[in-house]
Amino acid sequence: MNGAFSHGIGVDILHLPRLLSLLSRRPISKFTRRILTPNELAEFQRLSTEPKNHTSALSDPATRFLATRWAAKEAAYKASINLIPRTKEQWMGWKSFEIMKGPRGEPLLTIRDGNGGKVGNGQVSISHDGEYVVAFAMVPQKL
Repeated sequence: MNGAFSHGIGVDILHLPRLLSLLSRRPISKFTRRILTPNELAEFQRLSTEPKNHTSALSDPATRFLATRWAAKEAAYKASINLIPRTKEQWMGWKSFEIMKGPRGEPLLTIRDGNGGKVGNGQVSISHDGEYVVAFAMVPQKL
């Protein structure tokens, strides 16, 4: 039955207090360098330096950006499970999935190889409300 589908699908939900707890235990720069591509990291750093006009870490734009990217990458990974090579050396990592904003603010999913070269595109939808972020991804099964 797997061969009947042209796209893999994945979904992820993230409880923001879980992310805040993780960030309280290790340097945020280590975490962001581990999961964000250079383009995403630049956007995160831009948001991090903007004046703060929010009341809590949960409403901080940089924290929300990090949460949405993490959830979207998890969903994209799950959608790509049939594409992922079996050996550790070939494993797709966090930086294999890049989520940037399109011209209308929509999230765009680019899939990259281990060297950063573009392999293909997927689709991703991200939503957040209160303490939760949810992401849904579709990735073509043949890139």
